[in-house]
Amino acid sequence: MAINDPIEKAIDTPKPDTTPKFRIRQVTMGDRVGVDWVTELHMELLPFGPMAQFGDHFIREIVYVNALKDNLLEVAIAEVDGKAAGFVVYTTDADRFNEAMLRKHFLQAVWILVTSFIKQPSLLRKVPRALKVIFSRNELPGDSNNIKSEVVCFGVRPEYLSPAFVRSSKLRIGHVLLEHAFTYFRNHESKRTRMIVDADNPRPLLFYQSMGATFSPCVFGGIPSYMVVFDL
Repeated sequence: MAINDPIEKAIDTPKPDTTPKFRIRQVTMGDRVGVDWVTELHMELLPFGPMAQFGDHFIREIVYVNALKDNLLEVAIAEVDGKAAGFVVYTTDADRFNEAMLRKHFLQAVWILVTSFIKQPSLLRKVPRALKVIFSRNELPGDSNNIKSEVVCFGVRPEYLSPAFVRSSKLRIGHVLLEHAFTYFRNHESKRTRMIVDADNPRPLLFYQSMGATFSPCVFGGIPSYMVVFDL
């Protein structure tokens, strides 16, 4: 080898950090971006719900803006790399939050509904089930009325549930969101919490069973359902 021949040296190139940036965003009154995100997630992931039938304006203003303002609901969003991946909505006032919310903001709710009916008259047939849902929480089975905490809404976008995402990120967003709500309940001295899930929706039921939930069949809002109970 000649004296002037270059000597190749191995250079360790640092690998880029591909770990997703994750956080739980607690949505509070005045967080307009958070409210917009949870409205979008609700309409995308729970479009079959009776309240969602009245449109995103109703969900945003009546369900989220007013409920946050009146401290009737807690809302948390899972963020992955600055994007909304999933959400959970929960309360320690399970028996009356719907009724209290609509009673206080009745005129506003009526106005939004009337404008929605004018645009889409077929929505009128959705009203009976929505009313049943509002008043059905007092008709749940067993000792459910002794359970004051409830996970009201919950969902994760499909791309964040895929095996590939879970393997690469080590994130199980559904578990993290529910544990976030459960921690809140424990801090408020709740020993059990409940969810209400349509009976024809087996995938979430299997997920809740894997987290230790127990089920009681019921009819909720006129629909065969299960009351899902978690011991905290």
